Amino acid sequence: MALSKRHSGMELLRIISMAMVVLLHTNFPALGEPSLDMCKQETLRASSQFLVESFAIVCVNCFVFISGWFSIKSSIRGFFNLLFLVVFYNLLDYFAFLGFRLIDFDFRQFITHCNFLPYYWFVTCYIALYLLSPILNTFIDHADKAVARNTVLIFVVLDVVLGWGFYELQFNRGHSLLHFMVIYLIARYIRVYGGRWFKFDKKYDLLIYLLISVLTPVAIMLCSKVAPSLWGHYDRLLRYNSPLVIVSTTYLSLFFTKLKFYSKTVNFIGASCFAVYLIHQDVLMRGYVIDFCQYWFNNHSLFVYAGVVVLSIVGLFVVAVLVDQLRKWLWGLIQSRCFSEPKA
Repeated sequence: MALSKRHSGMELLRIISMAMVVLLHTNFPALGEPSLDMCKQETLRASSQFLVESFAIVCVNCFVFISGWFSIKSSIRGFFNLLFLVVFYNLLDYFAFLGFRLIDFDFRQFITHCNFLPYYWFVTCYIALYLLSPILNTFIDHADKAVARNTVLIFVVLDVVLGWGFYELQFNRGHSLLHFMVIYLIARYIRVYGGRWFKFDKKYDLLIYLLISVLTPVAIMLCSKVAPSLWGHYDRLLRYNSPLVIVSTTYLSLFFTKLKFYSKTVNFIGASCFAVYLIHQDVLMRGYVIDFCQYWFNNHSLFVYAGVVVLSIVGLFVVAVLVDQLRKWLWGLIQSRCFSEPKA
């Protein structure tokens, strides 16, 4: 996940995207999706939830876009670094729960917990993307521009039409390797070949993202009022492989590519962003996150809940960044012993 030369604009996008990931998990998964009746009786709550979901749904796509923009530099060392990153936090969470006596040690439970692939769908897809990235990079970097463009378009059509529209392909709402490949190819193509549609002033890039993010929940709330028969399909607008979400992802990401600044602090935090995901999405942690969110939401006002969520995200980042320094130190020891360059 590390980059040899970090672009602070994209690192800021990485940080914001991870905050959006946590925000998503404090919304529908913790509080439940608004029903049609809730839209009519509790309009403020329903519209607030849809607004949060609409603004944050680009988060995972943005992470993959960043990888495609810089291209994954796959290597044996990088692959084991990625695995060590995941295993470190997997074991850290387990032994932290033991240390706080929230669970009792059970060997079978420990072995099950160590098998992280069924619980981290993003990790599973990203590992697969990492392994496939040399093929994707070689194709985009060396193909004729027209061939590259048409191939990317075909992938997008398959994702949107057969994956999002008719479910005939297993894109699984965007929770899949196939969708990750689509976003990766879009980012790589734009980086290598560009195009007039991707050269707007950055303020227009941001405006496109904001308009889509605002108009989507407005459309959903209007649907609940004037076309309730279509209510069962509202969630199509809030999927990773929705065409609107793909467009929104692309232009939000392009906005950050055009921010020209350098910040050691931003780069330092960005380098540890993945730890935030791995800590709060551990299978043992998820139930506590849901209980925490439901307690504050059910016993306090919407505004108090929003404040608690923001403070919790900041706190989670602080803990993750601090703990990640230990992980980096340990990986440095392993790397020096196992992946040191042979002497001439």
